[in-house]
Formats: sequence, C-alpha cells, structure tokens
Amino acid sequence: MLTKKLKQEIESLQGDGLREIELLIKALKTKKTARHPGKKQYSVFDEITEAATDVGIRDLARNHDHYLYGVGKR
Repeated sequence: MLTKKLKQEIESLQGDGLREIELLIKALKTKKTARHPGKKQYSVFDEITEAATDVGIRDLARNHDHYLYGVGKR
C-alpha cells in the first residue's frame, strides 16, 4: 500500500522535485550499504589498483616522458 502511494506521489512531481527524489534514493542506498560492513562500496580507485601492473622500472614516475616520448631522463 505504501509503495503504491509513494509511486503516485513521485509521478505527480516534475523537474527539480524528481531530481531531489533521485538524490534522496541514492543517499538512502549509500547509507544502507554503509550499515552493512560486509558489502563493499564501489570505488574507482579499486579498479585502478586492480589494473596496475609492475613493469619493473623503478624511476617510471619521475622519467615517464623519457619512456613515453624518448626525451632525456631527469
């Protein structure tokens, strides 16, 4: 019954009201995930860490221009 009433209320909204409802729902989902420590939240940094590869070049960060473009080392 509550779901039906909420659906009717949402359908009567327009523009900014719909955007606020969307933000509220996202915030509620985030809080729900935070309350369940076993469920890990998404982080783009996790993807970067998984994609990282050790190429064996110790000075890659300092001399990336040398390795990419062939300019002199720093």
